[in-house]
Amino acid sequence: MAVIDGEQLALITLIPVGQRPWGIALTADGQKLYTANGISNDVSVIDTATNKVTGTIKAGDGPWGVAL
Repeated sequence: MAVIDGEQLALITLIPVGQRPWGIALTADGQKLYTANGISNDVSVIDTATNKVTGTIKAGDGPWGVAL
């Protein structure tokens, strides 16, 4: 997952998540970001304050989206 400064259009950091993140969802408070990783069959949970993966959830075969 790439974190980009929207004003400067510059890369801030890259966050390693599972393979082929197809879908993402941000919590209403902006504190967590979820990525559905299609090839690795899981969902990564990212803390947006630290830009770190705080958890990985197994999600069956080929998850392609996240709904909150």
